Amino acid sequence: FFLMIRRPPRSTQGVSSAASDVYKRQVSTQSTWGYKEAKKFKMLHFTPQQIRGGGKYQHKTKIGNWQEDFILEESKMKDYLKKKDGEKLCISLTEQKLARSLAKAPWSCSVDGVLHFGYKVMLLNTKTNGHLVIDVGDRITGQDEAYAVTTNNKGIGPLTRSVFVITRQSEDDGFTDDVVHYGQKIRIQANRYIFPKTLSLRSCPISPQAYARFSRHQETSMTTELTYDTVWSVEHLDPNQRFPMKSKPVPVGAPVIIEHSGTSHFLASDMVEYRNDFGIEYEVSVHSYATLNKSQSLALEKAGKLNRDLPTKFQNEQNMWTFVTSTNPATDFELIPPEKPKPEELLNIVKKKVLERGMYGIRSLGLMFTLMDKSKNQMLDVEEFYNAMIKYGITIDMEDAKTLVNMCDLNKDGQLNYREFLRMIRGEINENRMKYIDMAYNKLDTNKDGKLTLEDLAGVYDATKHPDVLGGKKTPEQVYGEFLANWDTQVADGIVSVSYTHL
Repeated sequence: FFLMIRRPPRSTQGVSSAASDVYKRQVSTQSTWGYKEAKKFKMLHFTPQQIRGGGKYQHKTKIGNWQEDFILEESKMKDYLKKKDGEKLCISLTEQKLARSLAKAPWSCSVDGVLHFGYKVMLLNTKTNGHLVIDVGDRITGQDEAYAVTTNNKGIGPLTRSVFVITRQSEDDGFTDDVVHYGQKIRIQANRYIFPKTLSLRSCPISPQAYARFSRHQETSMTTELTYDTVWSVEHLDPNQRFPMKSKPVPVGAPVIIEHSGTSHFLASDMVEYRNDFGIEYEVSVHSYATLNKSQSLALEKAGKLNRDLPTKFQNEQNMWTFVTSTNPATDFELIPPEKPKPEELLNIVKKKVLERGMYGIRSLGLMFTLMDKSKNQMLDVEEFYNAMIKYGITIDMEDAKTLVNMCDLNKDGQLNYREFLRMIRGEINENRMKYIDMAYNKLDTNKDGKLTLEDLAGVYDATKHPDVLGGKKTPEQVYGEFLANWDTQVADGIVSVSYTHL
């Protein structure tokens, strides 16, 4: 005979009386209860397993995917320490930017009262009573490398972000002296103590992709490109004297207007707040703030002097600028400029840009070098290499181009073998990969003559199933040629040698 002992219901074993009561109420009203009712009766104090009779966890027990959380926190700490050691934390980068931007900069002193090329000057806007400044931490989106410019009216003085250098646009501009004249083409560039690359003041026509952030006028920035968008000219403030004053020296300390040569509009700054790491500053754009009345035009018309080719309206204070120089020659001192990027850093910049282009990045760079190779000897001089980099979308200056050419110039003749340069970017192919390349080439080279032709591909590459062939847009032969064009070299002869596949 077995002793029959009635066992309590499983749902209440090992559970406190309060939990048991909650469970019973849940069972009796399961069909009518919702989430809010369950929360009202504090059912969330117990897990479903505990309500159904499961054991309880101690307070030290880790519940959930605690190992993953632990590893994640450890990874975050390692990443933080690595950035801290390398001074790459956001707070460290901000401190470095502020220290570099707020350092004292050389400031030229004009002895004869006129503006000269090479002068380090400040530009004061009449409307905002602020100086033109650059923020190298505020990068403009949609451009390769450009940074925001604003005006600051806090009287910051000659700092690295507020001092600019006036340079000549071309040596063949008809002027033999170093004095800046009205109407002469110039560039306004940042001083070399704030940024390792040469930055020039730039503007471009308004487009859906390029416009001022707040006023929606022409966008103005400092860019590394040396295009015609960075060319300006200084004009007289009085429109009646603008033409007679052409070719006359530009005085310092007198209001002038600065015209953008590409769009014939004027550099401007209005009371449009622009917040950045330096506080509240004012937006800079290119826009003609001309007077709206016609009194000047009517007066000239009455005197018989009206000419449609000449401007007749005065510009408002937004377009008025003053070149400010120092009164003390001791302010024109020398500073140690920031270090130029090392050759390895420049090479990493090129590699990063090539990787952004995807699988055809290295090939498109090689094609760009081939187009710039005028002598067709696989060699590029510094100017050709610089133009190839700019057209490819890599913003470097001429000094950086010289650095890269000298790094790859083995015989020191001032030229770069771009095949060796491409090999340096891509790296050497390991033996295992080289073995598979040779196997693929041997598979395609059906007649084993060491040359891959269209006839060899015809037996292994089926172009009849290509979408363009099925759609009637192209013939199989055209598809063959396009496929082979991915492999072809200097001469498009339809033949790829085995040595080319090892490049």
